[in-house]
Amino acid sequence: MGSDEAYNFVFKVVLIGESGVGKSNLLSRFTKNEFNHDSRTTIGVEFSTRTMDLNGLTIKAQIWDTAGLERYRAITSAYYRGAVGALLVYDISKQLTYQSVERWLKELYDHADPQIVVMLVGNKSDLESVRAVSTEDAKNFAEKNGLLFMETSALESTNVEAAFNNVLTEIHKKVSSKEVKRGSAGAVALSNPNATPAEAQEEKKPCLVLIGDSGVGKSNLLSRFTRNEFNLESKSTIGVEFATRSIHVEGKTIKAQIWDTAGQERYRAITSAYYRGAVGALLVYDIAKHLTYENAERWLKELQDHADSNIVIMLVGNKSDLRHLRAVPTDEAKAFAEKHGLSFLETSALDSSNVELAFQTILT
Repeated sequence: MGSDEAYNFVFKVVLIGESGVGKSNLLSRFTKNEFNHDSRTTIGVEFSTRTMDLNGLTIKAQIWDTAGLERYRAITSAYYRGAVGALLVYDISKQLTYQSVERWLKELYDHADPQIVVMLVGNKSDLESVRAVSTEDAKNFAEKNGLLFMETSALESTNVEAAFNNVLTEIHKKVSSKEVKRGSAGAVALSNPNATPAEAQEEKKPCLVLIGDSGVGKSNLLSRFTRNEFNLESKSTIGVEFATRSIHVEGKTIKAQIWDTAGQERYRAITSAYYRGAVGALLVYDIAKHLTYENAERWLKELQDHADSNIVIMLVGNKSDLRHLRAVPTDEAKAFAEKHGLSFLETSALDSSNVELAFQTILT
């Protein structure tokens, strides 16, 4: 099944819980039947998909692995939105990971749909000899909080398939009974025979990525275009955030999904998954900081290594309001863009100059 039209639903499911409980291996076991003994902590968010048949319908499960490290948890809040299912994972051999479950559950309910299907998962059941959390305690907690419950082992494949299948089946029941709205961000009816041409047109969601060094203003370009807002105290984005905006192009409504990828060097590896599937990219530098422009070539190479060969790229010199501090001549950047076959524009997220034009140009 190569096209989205072949799917009846896309269900977004998030994996949450402390770092080291095995979320990434549950994800890879379910989607690729793989287990990594040297699993590194996930920084940010990664996702994988798998299609399956449920009651004669084709379901595409989109499963997100959210960072468990306490200091990165703030980056994941955007990913709870639109989720219709969650696996809340703890390690049966580490009591502390189980004690954190209540806090994770609260965070989930603070950000997610109130009808979200949640399963409490005691992972690493292969470590029975060093068990620290009794099955009965966890089962009672799950019943008290209205959660599904299962113990799994990503290492041995025990109950991994069953855990995801149970959650997806329960989601489908809720969607069918309209408790979870059909057509919402997490439960999308991609092949709706009753859709009008206008509805079909609105389902087109080109994905754009914003790339470049930290501090060049990517997040403010995103917020200026999608919400017409500017944050003077913009903090570095850790991981990936996204926003959407619908625009009209030649009589069609296009919903653009724009991703803000982390610019900090030590986090760049987490963004490679987000280049795949992108149809456009804004490669941003700060006109007042020459180093951010020098790094454009490296970012361009990374983009071309991971993205589709047909991706449309615009080089963007941001902060044009700082012309009195200009360190990158417009002609120099324009020549670089022409040499590499990129479009080029200078923008200011602060005073809105050319922001609309930059996104409109790349989308059309």
